[in-house]
Amino acid sequence: MNFLRRPHHPSDPPPTRSLSLVLRKLSARSLSLAPLAPVVLAWVCAFAFPVPALSAAAPLNIQELQHQLTNGAPQTVADTLALQAELQPNSPHIQYNAGVAAYAARRWEDALVAFDRVETLNHPTLANWARFQRGNAEYQLGVESRSANLDETIARWRAALEAYQLVLKKTPGEPRALENDVFVRTQLLKLLLEEARKADEQSNQPNKTAAQRIPDLRNAHEKFSEAHQLSPVNPEAERGESDTKNRLAEALKQEGMRNAQTPLSLKSSRREPRLPEVDASRLEQGISQLEESQQLRPGDSQVDEALKKAKDRLADAKVKQAETFLALEEQIPVTKEKLALLRMAREQIDHALEQSPNHSEAQRTGEEIDRRMAQVHEDEGDFQEQQSAFSQPEQQAMQLSQALDHFQQASELRPNQPRLQAKQEQAEQKLAQTLDKLADKLMQSPGAQEPMEAKAARLEGAEQALNELQAIKPSDRTAQRAEQVGKELDGLRQMLAEKGQQPSETPGPGDPRNGAQPMPSPPQWMAPPLDGPPRVNQPGNKGQAPRSAGRNIRDY
Repeated sequence: MNFLRRPHHPSDPPPTRSLSLVLRKLSARSLSLAPLAPVVLAWVCAFAFPVPALSAAAPLNIQELQHQLTNGAPQTVADTLALQAELQPNSPHIQYNAGVAAYAARRWEDALVAFDRVETLNHPTLANWARFQRGNAEYQLGVESRSANLDETIARWRAALEAYQLVLKKTPGEPRALENDVFVRTQLLKLLLEEARKADEQSNQPNKTAAQRIPDLRNAHEKFSEAHQLSPVNPEAERGESDTKNRLAEALKQEGMRNAQTPLSLKSSRREPRLPEVDASRLEQGISQLEESQQLRPGDSQVDEALKKAKDRLADAKVKQAETFLALEEQIPVTKEKLALLRMAREQIDHALEQSPNHSEAQRTGEEIDRRMAQVHEDEGDFQEQQSAFSQPEQQAMQLSQALDHFQQASELRPNQPRLQAKQEQAEQKLAQTLDKLADKLMQSPGAQEPMEAKAARLEGAEQALNELQAIKPSDRTAQRAEQVGKELDGLRQMLAEKGQQPSETPGPGDPRNGAQPMPSPPQWMAPPLDGPPRVNQPGNKGQAPRSAGRNIRDY
């Protein structure tokens, strides 16, 4: 057998009937580059180690595989070694040889997979060889994608350079990795400069507006910058990066100032004609362009002034939009619709303050929105608390929980309000008492004939009530009862599992199968909210969920 004991270099005399000879010919035939080009394949060598047999009846003949490669049958060899690699996934030698064969068959992706496996297996010698080979495969993939996807070519060649650098970090001064790194770096630099020149020429075409020049200038600037980063001493890359940066900044300045002065218009919806919205998209685009120009070329007083005016103008538009929503809120009778519209108004104010933090009108309107939203929460909390006095324990617990949520959100919006704090504490105390009574009720068996499934459902409700009570008002008694119910539930669930029934299949405490009256449905405002504007004077279910609404829906 003819095994190579070291990586083969294209300038070495070719060994007789070896895999490296075939790969050397393949590299010259596929690249057709300058004399340095074959170095890209320098470490694609013959099978480095003897390979164990597939089985006693089907030995792997390395000499025969090399003969097949030498005589132009790389696909057959690649298929054979791919099968061997699947049968022995933990053999770094098998994986490496499979990668070499896949490379010879121009199956670059398969080669990458095999070399990645070698690295994962962390063989002290082959892992570094595999990194080098991975760089070679990445380069070849970049060559193939060049005509269809230039960005992929650039990314692949950068990946190749990263692989070579890993080799050099592990083995400083390794000559083949150095040669390949220089070659691919040169090819990538050449490609970046070519593309930068093309984009630069396109930006200089006559009769192009600033808006039309911006994409070309941005592309040229990015490519020159990448080339300069790749080769800091290259004069063309350095000069091109500086020149395109200034021209791009100027084009962005012109287009940004034009967009920032565009008159604002209203967006109307046929479905919601009473919810007019200001169309500030051109103004926002102008601000973005001016900000980019400012980053590219700091210190331009015209850009700084234009940007400040544009942001103030956008803040004014957002405040007007918020005031419109605030005025419409008074016409809406449904609580969740009112809150949805107020939240939309609050978002507009937040956007305004992002543009102009010291905008006095935005600050004043924001305070009014918070005051109004807190009042709506307080009113709804009062309503739910009053309704709970006429409800059964299960429904009463849900209503008091809703009331507590509303009082908490009102307190967040209007802190340091003794009235809201007192209502929150009162609702919390009532909820704790209700949960305590509800837990006692659910812990008591209705009779000896209670089905096991119904008992499990009843105890699940008791456990939920006790957990909620412990979160609101912790006590040793509540913890002990929760532990008692939990142990009993675990036993029931085990028994149900042995019977082949899941607890989720059991009827709840309000299920008619338990002989109980169905639990009342939650009020309409508890329905899951959707994102979107509310419908004026119509009940709906839109708007974002309040921050403290995580406890709203229960099933005791």
